[in-house]
Amino acid sequence: MPFCRFGLCIAIATFLTDTCLAWTRVSAVQNANVTPKAITARICSSCHSLQLVLDTPRDYDAWHDTVQKMIDLGARGTPDEFAQVMQYLFETVTTVDVNHGDDEELMTVLHTTAAAAASIIDRRTKRPFSDLADLEAAVPALDRQLLQAKKSMIFFR
Repeated sequence: MPFCRFGLCIAIATFLTDTCLAWTRVSAVQNANVTPKAITARICSSCHSLQLVLDTPRDYDAWHDTVQKMIDLGARGTPDEFAQVMQYLFETVTTVDVNHGDDEELMTVLHTTAAAAASIIDRRTKRPFSDLADLEAAVPALDRQLLQAKKSMIFFR
């Protein structure tokens, strides 16, 4: 039986395609099990401790600038990983001005619903919030424990 180069090429191509697809599935499963906090810790702690990040709350724009600066200085990660780092920072250590933040910022930083964010925005148009106690009294749907834990990141300007 004559040797068929075309058949061999098809067999090799099929093998490589199947192997790449299997590897992609394994990578996707492995990456799905990695949390945004773990990704942030891995990327950031290659140069400094994660605690340094957690001890330095900033507003969203400042975090964006900081992450971009770290990328420029050589932080390694994929675009998806850096997006997860930004989301983790946004949810965890981003400051918010309750009297000026938009609904997305309020929902993300305060870990609340769209309805609660709308209540905050509605109330502040009538009378700005003065402090955390005022916010808690006016919007009972907010998680009081979370507000207390994040009180150093919540402002009323």
